[in-house]
Amino acid sequence: MLFNSLEYALFFGAFFALYSLLTGRWPARKWLLLVASYLFYMGWNPPFVLLLIGSTVLDYAAGRQISRSEKPSVRRSWLVASLVGNLGVLGFFKYADFLLSNVWALATPDIAYPTFVENIVLPVGISFYTFQSLSYTIDVYRGDTPPADSLLEFAVFVSFFPQLVAGPIVRARDFLPQLAQPHRADARDGLAGIDQIARGFAKKVVIADGLAAYVDVVYADPGSFGAFNHWIAIYAYAFQLYCDFSGYSDIAIGTARLLGFRIPRNFDLPYLAKNPVDYWARWHISLSTWLRDYLYISLGGSRRSNPRTYLNLAVTMLLGGLWHGAAWNFVLWGGFHALWSSLHRAFVRGRDLRLPTPLLRFVAFHLICGSLVLFRSESIGNIAITFAAFFDTDTPVYRVSAWVLLMLLLAVASHGLGASKRLAAWWSAAPAVLKGSYYALVSIAVFLLSTSTERFIYFQF
Repeated sequence: MLFNSLEYALFFGAFFALYSLLTGRWPARKWLLLVASYLFYMGWNPPFVLLLIGSTVLDYAAGRQISRSEKPSVRRSWLVASLVGNLGVLGFFKYADFLLSNVWALATPDIAYPTFVENIVLPVGISFYTFQSLSYTIDVYRGDTPPADSLLEFAVFVSFFPQLVAGPIVRARDFLPQLAQPHRADARDGLAGIDQIARGFAKKVVIADGLAAYVDVVYADPGSFGAFNHWIAIYAYAFQLYCDFSGYSDIAIGTARLLGFRIPRNFDLPYLAKNPVDYWARWHISLSTWLRDYLYISLGGSRRSNPRTYLNLAVTMLLGGLWHGAAWNFVLWGGFHALWSSLHRAFVRGRDLRLPTPLLRFVAFHLICGSLVLFRSESIGNIAITFAAFFDTDTPVYRVSAWVLLMLLLAVASHGLGASKRLAAWWSAAPAVLKGSYYALVSIAVFLLSTSTERFIYFQF
């Protein structure tokens, strides 16, 4: 069930009407949230809701047992059970075919490759909700958050439908307290929620989907296009990916706000970053902080020798790449960010280079765009073809539509202007008529341009 579909509009309309009728009945609202979240998830593949329920029950039980026991061995056993259960299920559905096919290629056994592995269906959102649920168990083990008192509230935390399938990845310590006490959205929440939802739909349906067709054509057959088309495509994909994913996050955060819940932001104008540290503080913030807090720091972070720190960075970035998908191009993408982060730490960080900020942003943006060739390419072979094509001036130029150029210009302008505090203050104080006209325009654009086939990119992760 996609946000940009009539099916979802009908679902949310019915849900919101029932949710509003239950004002003053907080337990009933929580039950409605849980049922709606499971129905929302079952819209893709009903049986997979059992995995969501299984992860919920496992981590709720683990958290309770960890908090009750004073024996380190018992506490560790329950933590290990949570790790093995969550990561085991994630590993089977997401990585079994990738790992086994590579072993098969190296070992060349006489027996046929097991076809059932090729036919494993990846449950939508499994990378997100397993990380969200697992973070709770780790936080309880570390003493950073108290155990959940209510299985109902914990189940709502794990399955909360606005951010269930593509984040942001929410921490229990931020969300569970919001379920403990009755509350409802006020007028300010409503306006802020509608505003963020509108921005999310504008990013996704107008810009991201407007750029998608051109990007798909170029990356499907990179050898047929020359330098001009590939340079347009690399910029177009950078903003397609950003507008698609940040658009989903905006819709999720805005929807939660309409219901009276606060979810931390997931993006902060990432293409204005000046270096890799700045970039990962702005891009997919909920994942980057998860990897930092639960993987990088657990490995030792930067508290040990320099070689160990670089190893920790490499492991974190490589696994972060694999989190996105079971393919070698994601491993290479993670490896690039490991190398960039290590070189920055070794030669730049802590030194006053006195370089102009626009220059730093220009270099960082193009390094990010280059890394996205690894991320987007449909095969390892296509990566080399694409990079070579950036310098190919002999291949005739394929016409780029005015719509694609307009959407790219709009994306660049909106990203740059997003840092303007004066513009933000002006919009905050803008007349209701102007805001209403904007919301109406976005609604019309969604209706005219949206198709049920334009999935959000991060649904595949």
